[in-house]
Amino acid sequence: MSFATYYMHLIFASIPSLVSPDLILYILPILTVAILFFSLKIMFYKAPKLRRAR
Repeated sequence: MSFATYYMHLIFASIPSLVSPDLILYILPILTVAILFFSLKIMFYKAPKLRRAR
């Protein structure tokens, strides 16, 4: 078990919740990919159009 996994188990085991602590190992990568996807979407698709220099 890596240090990150160990500390995630310690943190999320102390929080009483309906989900199991092992579920966090699936949620965190999905959350990371979602944040990356939305930030790339904002950067490339919703970026303000710049005027061309003359």
